[in-house]
Amino acid sequence: MPVTSQDRAFSESAWDSKEFDWTGKTFYFVTIIRIFGKSIGLGGKLEELNREVRRHGYRTLNNNILIQLGAFKGRIMIEVEKEDRYDAQVVTYEEQTTVDTIVIHQSRTSLSAGVKRLKERVFSRRAMAPREIYYWDVNAPGGEDCIVLFGLT
Repeated sequence: MPVTSQDRAFSESAWDSKEFDWTGKTFYFVTIIRIFGKSIGLGGKLEELNREVRRHGYRTLNNNILIQLGAFKGRIMIEVEKEDRYDAQVVTYEEQTTVDTIVIHQSRTSLSAGVKRLKERVFSRRAMAPREIYYWDVNAPGGEDCIVLFGLT
């Protein structure tokens, strides 16, 4: 994934062990296939996501491309400005939706260990498991690869 100016400005303290309200946020998504925990054809799906967002005239609100973790199917999505029209490839979190985040360092922590830590954080705060988990790949300052995990409740 290309490094954006937003990635260069990444601050771990702004994302690690934080809580965000996603009520009313809207995302454009495309479906991805996952096998053995790996997204198949992710590069092509990122191109498709960008192409479809432009084709439908959506304005993106940031460059954070989120990838859903899952066994066989998932989504990649980007936040867009809400439109007053129906589109099957758009999800808006109308009900109360809270997101807990943690940052993991790829060189020090495996993704599965990070997911376990995120699930424990969500459970300790809300007594429930996250209904969806997404991640955002970030090239942090100093060239270290980080992942921000998002647990939606």
